[in-house]
Amino acid sequence: MNTRVRLFGSLVEMVGKSELNVSGCSDTQAVKDKLSSEFPQLKKCEFLISVDKKLVKNNQKLEPGNEIAFLPPFAGG
Repeated sequence: MNTRVRLFGSLVEMVGKSELNVSGCSDTQAVKDKLSSEFPQLKKCEFLISVDKKLVKNNQKLEPGNEIAFLPPFAGG
């Protein structure tokens, strides 16, 4: 399964891209682990994960066509 991962804010600067494709990941933890292995600087920062534009707090199983986003912490105001 191929999963599209979108990055925002400071995460784009760290990785150098705003979008990545990841294969072979069946859940959000696997995506996070794979990208953290490929981009070690991600291990040092906090970010939220969304699946199909909904924030997830726990590991979530992925289905074909899901869109994942890594979002840096944000504050309202």
